[in-house]
Amino acid sequence: MPVASSPSDYTTISPNYSTGFGFYTDINAVSDMLQIPAFTSATYPSAAQVGSVIKRIEGMVDEKINRSYRPIIWKNEFKDFEFSRHPIHSYYGGYVGFVQLSQMKVRKIVSLKVWEGNTYRELASAQASISLDSTGYKNLRSITLQLPNSGSSWILYYTGEGGTSANNTFNNSLGAKTTAQEICHLINEEFPSKTSQFTGATVAKFKNSEADSSIAISDFFYASVDEQDGTKVNISSLLAGEDGSDCTITLADKSGQTSNTGSVSFTDKQDMKRLGDFWMIGDDGRIFFNKKYPYHNKNSVIVSYVAGDGRVPSTVHEATTKLVAAELIRHDDQTILIAETGSNISTKEKYDLLKAEGMALIDGKKDLVYMLD
Repeated sequence: MPVASSPSDYTTISPNYSTGFGFYTDINAVSDMLQIPAFTSATYPSAAQVGSVIKRIEGMVDEKINRSYRPIIWKNEFKDFEFSRHPIHSYYGGYVGFVQLSQMKVRKIVSLKVWEGNTYRELASAQASISLDSTGYKNLRSITLQLPNSGSSWILYYTGEGGTSANNTFNNSLGAKTTAQEICHLINEEFPSKTSQFTGATVAKFKNSEADSSIAISDFFYASVDEQDGTKVNISSLLAGEDGSDCTITLADKSGQTSNTGSVSFTDKQDMKRLGDFWMIGDDGRIFFNKKYPYHNKNSVIVSYVAGDGRVPSTVHEATTKLVAAELIRHDDQTILIAETGSNISTKEKYDLLKAEGMALIDGKKDLVYMLD
């Protein structure tokens, strides 16, 4: 039975790696583990440098245990579909078939597409689409995304707009399909891996709210290029349920151009309930189809979703803290961080002990995955 919470859980979660705070541990826990003064911007290593190590170790922990305790977006997971019962009996049985996702602890279905013989139908999320004209894309000046009730907004400009840089804009000079990919990379605040060889980008894109630099666009929206139309950008809200249907998108062209101007509305396509189109058991990572379902078997379901356990157990916190501490010791070549003394154990022994204990804790948290026919 899933544990809702424990008094031992790590709850000091205010992630900001640049200041040394992650999802599983923070600079204070690491300095306490090493029994040294607190890390600051003036220490070596600095709080930001320790935060970078924390971020890297958290990724390693996720991979080792095959589970995340922080929200991670898994995109375009293709699944086969098998009918468990005839659709006529779905009302009484609760579903006609299901798919098992690769990850458990699913927080939100961002996109759920099923193949209906000639096209994929979107069943989940509040979503809006932007179609880039094959010639008019060059005139697009900006895309404004806004939260409900006139909330936070983000203005995405094309590269070249005054006062902007390539890292927080989209390049629209290389074609409609490349522009679509650039817009997705910017909204998702990720390294533009599909376009960097053409644009020369070397770092991840980022975009903060116009009014508050601490509010990132990727915390509220997720974008992907349509599988069947490379000039179409599908933008999903990450807000709970149908809340995202009140988000808005506004397009603006360069001066004197009118090919892309106007507003785009979000449509709530999700009917997720026991007697609706589909429903899921998030803890198990299963999606059950009821009223709407794929017409074919192979690769007939495409799912993008947010997964990650909502609680950080004490073992994960302790393991991460020890592994971060060990990594700092390993790079402390001149024993500046922890001085060698005749009465204490050696730096190497400290490293070996912290590393071994941290990995042992991780081994005890690994998920076992059984494949059943």
